Amino acid sequence: MSICGLPNDLVDDGVALLTAAGVHVVVAAGNNGIDARDISPARAPGAITVGATNVLDQRAIFSNYGPVLDIFAPGVDIMSAWIGNPKVTRVLDGTSMAAPHISGMIACFISRYGNVEPAKMAERLKRWSSKDILSNIPHGTPNRLAHLPGRSIST
Repeated sequence: MSICGLPNDLVDDGVALLTAAGVHVVVAAGNNGIDARDISPARAPGAITVGATNVLDQRAIFSNYGPVLDIFAPGVDIMSAWIGNPKVTRVLDGTSMAAPHISGMIACFISRYGNVEPAKMAERLKRWSSKDILSNIPHGTPNRLAHLPGRSIST
């Protein structure tokens, strides 16, 4: 999901219902440079909340942070499809550019190893991530950079 807003129990409950039904819900942490525990749906239990990094393996200055983040992925200078013409692209920044990396990784994992419940998928993403290599990570924020492992990993 690429939406962020004030705390909203209805949005958070919707995410909880989706994950309880087995849907993997990946959400952007938000681009306000604040603690994501104050943002919906980033704070929603069961959501895989994604922050943004730059090419220097730093937390992007705009990326929200905090204990509700699950993982970081590239989110600065990302070439993306754009509206109006199938050949149009834009280079964009944001946690909305980082979250699709994680959605794609989940699709790869499902293709390679089969589907698992959302909580187990989140645990795998965390286990397979590169840990403690990012800089500009505020205290209490997990320091995990998304990593798509090779074919010979334990599930």
